[in-house]
Amino acid sequence: MDKVKAEIAMKTFVTEDRSTGKSWSVRRWVTARLGGVRHERRVSRIAGTLLEVTDSLHQLTHKDRRLLKLAALVHDVGRCVNDKRHPEIGAEMIRDNTSLPLSSRERRALAYLTRHHRGPVPVAGRDGVLRDSDDQRRLLEILAFLRAADGLDSRNLAPPELEFELHRNRLAVTCRLRQNSAKARRVFARKKKFRLLRQLLGIDIEVNIVTPGRVPVVA
Repeated sequence: MDKVKAEIAMKTFVTEDRSTGKSWSVRRWVTARLGGVRHERRVSRIAGTLLEVTDSLHQLTHKDRRLLKLAALVHDVGRCVNDKRHPEIGAEMIRDNTSLPLSSRERRALAYLTRHHRGPVPVAGRDGVLRDSDDQRRLLEILAFLRAADGLDSRNLAPPELEFELHRNRLAVTCRLRQNSAKARRVFARKKKFRLLRQLLGIDIEVNIVTPGRVPVVA
């Protein structure tokens, strides 16, 4: 898939789920707690593009894509209580909430994805959230896309322009920064956010940081 198709896929992914009642309810719930979902929607777009670009390397279904969309919306909801502990707080909020139109399985899945979108990835069966009946391998793949997409956006920095191109077993991500700062270069080049996706898809991921007026920096 070339860069143009990747950009079209980004727009398509958002349009697919925008009108669904479940997505709308979750979005309203998060907005009421965080005051907005701009970062969450950008993470959703990035994750959708990554899914499309790497379509030949995974077997995630349309249903999985909808779950990823919901996970992108809720992953930071715990920040309304505490920034540092937001993954675990957010997971608890999701598990305890019964007003959202989610099944028990969906609630567990979203709690798992929220709890582990940052920090160490637990060994299968030892995450403290999922049950043996849950498809843990599938959810681990969804988690990999969520972590990678979250790593390419920020709540506090201007969102970069992104381009994706897959060639054989190498995914190139061009990240064009809108502001040239040491913090922006550091945040968008965090290799650990892509580690799980690298492992599960068996590909190399190269992030090229392009700063205004400067040559690309490979992370």
